[in-house]
This record gives sequence, structure tokens and C-alpha cells, in this order.
Amino acid sequence: MKIPLFALLSLCFACPEVHAQAAKQTMAEAAQAMDVCRRVPKADRDEMVGEQVSRAWLATGPSAAAEKQDKLNLLRSMVDAYAKAMQADGQLIAMGCSQGVLDRVQNLNWSPFHAGVQTVLKANGLADVIKP
Repeated sequence: MKIPLFALLSLCFACPEVHAQAAKQTMAEAAQAMDVCRRVPKADRDEMVGEQVSRAWLATGPSAAAEKQDKLNLLRSMVDAYAKAMQADGQLIAMGCSQGVLDRVQNLNWSPFHAGVQTVLKANGLADVIKP
């Protein structure tokens, strides 16, 4: 059975979602996400962000010296590694949120964000890198 070319083309044009591309995230959206994540604590999101930033940091192959940083600088380097990866992927909202969460929890001794970081580090044999 032959399908006329015109019929195939008309099917393609009838489905606009096939042609729609995902909208690019803007720096304005990243700034808004950063503000929301800085102001609004949400335990499950904060823990997930902690897990994601530590995975991104581990993916960079950190040196022994990097592992021995004080807690705040260690967390900053993790968020920086994650931000670079997210920016490269065009995931600016995730980048902004991770920075906002760190801004909010950086002066706390422990939080769900810290727990998320520790979970991943512990799973990779680095449990002593960050402690409450």
C-alpha cells in the first residue's frame, strides 16, 4: 500500500508539538529560581540539590586537597561544579536553585542539603569529608 507524499506531509504539519522545541531557559528564570530557593526551605528539594551538587563535584575528579577544604568552601566548589554542568546543559533554573539553596544554608551547621551531600559522599567512600 502506497501512501501519497502529500498525506504524509499533511500529517507532519498537523502535529505542531512535533515541531515545537523546548523553550530555552533564561538567566532571568535562573535568578528567580535562585531567589525562591534562597527564601523558601523545602526539605526534599534541598536534599535532592545536595545529592546533585555532590555528584557533579565527584564527576570532576576532585583532588585530595579539594576533599580537605573547610565545609563552606567544599560546598561552594560542589555548587560551582554543578552550576557549570547545568549551564552547559542549558538548565539555568537548576543552576540558580542550587546557588540559592547554598546561600540559605551556608551558615547552618546541618540541613537537608548537607544530608544530601553526605549521602552521596558516603556512598562513594568519602563519608569523612563532611560531617555535622
